[in-house]
Amino acid sequence: MKYKFDCRLFTGYKPCRYKLPSCLSCPHHDPVKERILIISLEAMGAVLRSTCLLPALKRKYPQSHITWVTMPSTKALLINNPLIDRLILYSSEEVATLQYLEFDLLYAVDKSLAAGALAETCKASKKFGFGLTPTGVIKPLNPEADYQYELGLNNDMKFFQNQKPETQQITESMSLTWQRDPYILELTPSEKEEVESRRKALIGNTQGIIGYNTGCSVLFPYKKLEVPDAINLVSAWRAKFPNHCVALLGGKEDQQRQNEIKSAFLDDDGVINTPTDQGLRSGVQWIAAADLVFSGCSLGMHIAIALKKPVIAWFGVSCAQEVDLYDNGIKILAKVACSPCWQKSCDKPLKCFRQVSVEEVMDATEKLLTKSN
Repeated sequence: MKYKFDCRLFTGYKPCRYKLPSCLSCPHHDPVKERILIISLEAMGAVLRSTCLLPALKRKYPQSHITWVTMPSTKALLINNPLIDRLILYSSEEVATLQYLEFDLLYAVDKSLAAGALAETCKASKKFGFGLTPTGVIKPLNPEADYQYELGLNNDMKFFQNQKPETQQITESMSLTWQRDPYILELTPSEKEEVESRRKALIGNTQGIIGYNTGCSVLFPYKKLEVPDAINLVSAWRAKFPNHCVALLGGKEDQQRQNEIKSAFLDDDGVINTPTDQGLRSGVQWIAAADLVFSGCSLGMHIAIALKKPVIAWFGVSCAQEVDLYDNGIKILAKVACSPCWQKSCDKPLKCFRQVSVEEVMDATEKLLTKSN
């Protein structure tokens, strides 16, 4: 046999990156010792955060082959990741493929019915994380996952007692050693060139770019400021930092909000409404063009963290202690007694998204811009 089925780079479908006619004399033979499956389907910010597991896995299993299964909508956050060998998109056809494959280790990050069922039906010698009982109840698969499992069932423990960031929680739940590993989000060389091109176009006559992630997931609408408050914030930035433009950043669901915000600054070339309809990978590049990013606890915040951008993150609904800014950002807590709550709706007259201090945002902006210069 002139091909080496055990090589990490060999698929049997097309030539590997080295394109040699035979594996026999290939100096790049990379034999696999462990085949690993990671199940992390959604939400998008959580999937991106889960990439912190990859360095820990490679430390423990340096000759491993890693397969990651996720939802099609999240593909853009995982492509070009140097530590993922095979990316499988969740569908009925691919689930059938996964159930045929055999793995040494399985890591199920999500606590959901779909992920749990997949974790139970896939073949692996050892399984970590979260699975599912035949009656549809989510369960921990290993003792190390008990802590994070209980956090999901005990609000007092999650909201007030726990001080571990989610990155530490999921790493320890998978029985891996936590070393505060970063998220991994890699741009291609052509994307990096595009980022520089966009950056030059955004800066214009200014000296830098303040990125404002205007929106959030539709599931938690209170993770974004109301339009009047957003306009006040942008006005404050333009007044205090006239040498920096403000780039409005968001997804397609944020287009109307961004148009409304921009309409208050039609005569100000320093407020730029970036496109929201070019896809998630393009959105990543717009965030990459900024010098710092202001955001609620949402996908935009996680992308900025992954890109190692200075981040000003505000928290109302969610738990600030569960987010690690890796010593490259500042957290601002909404001044309400009921935070955090993780509620999708609110009947209280005092809303957390109305209690984000503009003065604190300006001070944080000044500190981060000074630090980066």
